Amino acid sequence: MRMTVYGNNATCPEADGACSCFLIEADGRRILLDMGNGSLAKLQKDVDLAALDLIVISHLHFDHFGDLFCAKYQLESRRACGEAIPRIPLLTPRLPAWARAELCTNDVFEPHVIEDGLRFRMGDVALEFIGTVHLVESYGVRLKAEGRTLAYSGDAGVCPQLARVAAGADLFLCEATLTEGPCAEEGHHLRAATAGRLAAENGAKRLLLTHYHTPQAQTVLREARACFERAELTAIGKTWEVD
Repeated sequence: MRMTVYGNNATCPEADGACSCFLIEADGRRILLDMGNGSLAKLQKDVDLAALDLIVISHLHFDHFGDLFCAKYQLESRRACGEAIPRIPLLTPRLPAWARAELCTNDVFEPHVIEDGLRFRMGDVALEFIGTVHLVESYGVRLKAEGRTLAYSGDAGVCPQLARVAAGADLFLCEATLTEGPCAEEGHHLRAATAGRLAAENGAKRLLLTHYHTPQAQTVLREARACFERAELTAIGKTWEVD
């Protein structure tokens, strides 16, 4: 199993950046976790959208699913021009009516609703969803394949559920939006140090930090490593083996 990062910016895309988007390749499948603003252009350097086997959206903030709309427009246009593109399974929290009207038409996607505790299987790839605390309904994801576990925090404030997300993961992909300081309130995002503690206290083998502001990257890394030595920064376009 391997993971390639196509977006890791917090809140909005930076210059030449992109928001949350991660491609997991396992068991011959291509699974996309989130498709935030700016990620579609990065992703298409390497991947044809029609080759995706599954798209998972952790929560309905545009820095995690904004580019899904334009991806849908591309796929439906290609189908209208005669390409035989199968429907792509799409897992999201329950969509509001306006988003359903945009995303769930013309048979581009096969929609599924995420709920706390949902287990979804595609071949030998198994996904488990754990509800967390955020400004909107949000889910952590545990993906198991090829004898390995990748865990993804999504966006979350400090909550007990994150321990279940991180537990024993071979690779824990965790948001690290905040650094230490008077404004580091963790009601809906995590400090880098908290990401490190979650990895250390719950037996994760490696920690990848995402959803941070690039000018703060070295501070994010330093604060996470103070709690967990095997912490690394994500980088757009870089691939990690989950081993």
